[in-house]
Amino acid sequence: MPTKTPLKSKKPKARPAQKRKAATAPARPRAVTRSAKPEAQKSRPARRPAPAVARPVASRPVYVPRALPVIDDDDDILMTHGAGGGAGYGRCGGRMLGSTLEQTICDRLGQAGVAHSHSPRHFEVNLQEKQVAAYAPMIVLRGRGREGKSVVVECAEDCTNPILAKVVAFRRQYGQEYYVIFVAPDEVLDDIELATYDEACSATNINTLISRLAE
Repeated sequence: MPTKTPLKSKKPKARPAQKRKAATAPARPRAVTRSAKPEAQKSRPARRPAPAVARPVASRPVYVPRALPVIDDDDDILMTHGAGGGAGYGRCGGRMLGSTLEQTICDRLGQAGVAHSHSPRHFEVNLQEKQVAAYAPMIVLRGRGREGKSVVVECAEDCTNPILAKVVAFRRQYGQEYYVIFVAPDEVLDDIELATYDEACSATNINTLISRLAE
């Protein structure tokens, strides 16, 4: 008898896995924006940066020294405002003092109560035939005179000071109006011209001079 072959049991076919649908979030409705006004839609001009304002740099005070260089008469220039020389020796009446000797004389005059002015005005002086300069007397006493003239107190600490030539020219032109007292160290008084002054005083005898002027 023919043998019966056992029947193979059929395995159930695996069902294809169902693809899960991706849960997609519902799309949010876009916010409807109101249209801007036509004026607001216009592009505004870009603002320019404000220009940097340059701050003024503190500069040193500018002044005209009494000992001015010689000026030709063709230029016809004469300083009309006074100045008292260099810096660093204080002020008196708004004028800058030009040397230690001038500062000392000024202090002694102030202590003695003698009214005075520093470089109150400029004078035109002729140094040579075609050379003109401006000279400002260092100190002019107020309300006090000598021989019916206004008193001018001038000084120099060395013989190379260019003010000496101007003082000589000043006395030559205005000697009838001004009495010049010249204060300087002894070695300077020995070398300068006699035409520089009406009266000379050593720098060591300033107190004696001021006492006489205060009388």
